Amino acid sequence: MARRIGSILHGACGDYYWQATSLKLLAERNPGTNLCLFAAAPDRLTEFQKLDFSFAECFLPWEKLPATPVDEFLQYQVFDSELKQDVLEHLPSDLLAKIDRTRNRIFWDDLKGLLPLNSSQRLQLSAAGCQEVRLAMEQYGIPENLFRTRKTVAFVWRYRAWGSAVKPIGQPPPEALVEKYSRVFRRLIDEFDCHVLITGMNPVTDETNRHGLDPKYARFGLDLPAERCTYLQGMGRNWVADLDILSRCTAAAVMASGISEALDTHRGGGAILMDPPLHYVLVLLKYRVALFDYMTPRGFWRIWSRPHSAGRLYRWIAEDLRRAQK
Repeated sequence: MARRIGSILHGACGDYYWQATSLKLLAERNPGTNLCLFAAAPDRLTEFQKLDFSFAECFLPWEKLPATPVDEFLQYQVFDSELKQDVLEHLPSDLLAKIDRTRNRIFWDDLKGLLPLNSSQRLQLSAAGCQEVRLAMEQYGIPENLFRTRKTVAFVWRYRAWGSAVKPIGQPPPEALVEKYSRVFRRLIDEFDCHVLITGMNPVTDETNRHGLDPKYARFGLDLPAERCTYLQGMGRNWVADLDILSRCTAAAVMASGISEALDTHRGGGAILMDPPLHYVLVLLKYRVALFDYMTPRGFWRIWSRPHSAGRLYRWIAEDLRRAQK
């Protein structure tokens, strides 16, 4: 008889992405396993329904849990305070008894040795997600043929502050990074006539985000020619569409973040990690996470070869753009 395994997806968008990825691989490795997945937050459920969850029997709001028969749970990050407060404290005792609350299971442990993923193992877009990507590209003014007619570079800005999950030890000031990255991308534009797609910067503000914009996002942009760059505006509300659009770029250069990790996998690897805080690098090393080519000699050297000068970053991205020309 097939086992029905439940799991509550929770946390930031990057956490949802990796929890779902790990569970998809679990189902593939264990035929006969039926997954019943639940979302801790309604906005995350709406966003992640843009991905194909056909590997699971259901993907529902957590409130549907008591009415959904589940044999056992595989729960990630069970010590998370928001998960406890928002979901676990509201579940009946018989359901709680099926959840191991003594071990803080981390999805990186279950993904060890499985990365990088081939295309069939990665999360794919649902029909709604494909439509959302088309609408987002229209909104951003990205022509359908951009990725066929011009070299493109994806750039993810995420600046860490004290109090976040990643401590900003060794992270240069934002002003220095903006000046450096602007020089790097201007040089790439001049040499390769490429287009830069940017997320995490220069947001269009409205009443929904004017006062609550996360500090890791920048209210400013890079000093680049307006006709050679596009700022994606998802900021968590269109996370999946932005991820898919960025994954189509010829090259990718990213700061440490959940969407950067997902982008590296979604595009098939090769994203260049720029100026990562020391804390983040040590986390990758601790869990032996094979992102950003970290477990290869070249990737390991790149991440640890400090400082990441403008010249080095230019050479690394230019190498990827030249390789695509062959």
